[in-house]
Amino acid sequence: MADTGKWGCNNWKAMKLFRKRERALSQAQEQRAGKIAAALLARQRKTADYLNRRTELISGKNWMLLLIGFCTVFGSYCIYLLIKAFH
Repeated sequence: MADTGKWGCNNWKAMKLFRKRERALSQAQEQRAGKIAAALLARQRKTADYLNRRTELISGKNWMLLLIGFCTVFGSYCIYLLIKAFH
C-alpha cells in the first residue's frame, strides 16, 4: 500500500499546491529594491536610536515592574474575554 501522507494524497507534486515559481528581477527592479531596503533600514535605525534615547534612564527594576504590569493587565483582559465567551 502506498504511503498517502497526512492528507491522504500520495503525490504532492501532482497537486501543484506548493510549486515555487522563480522569476528573475531586472536590473532596474534590483536597484529599486535595494534603495527601498536601504531606506527601510535607515528608518529602522533612526527609530531605534530615538527609542533608546527615550528609555535610557529607566532602570532594570522599573522595566521589570512595567513588564509585570503589562502582563497582568492583558492577561486579566484575556481571562475576562474567555469567561465572557462561555456565558
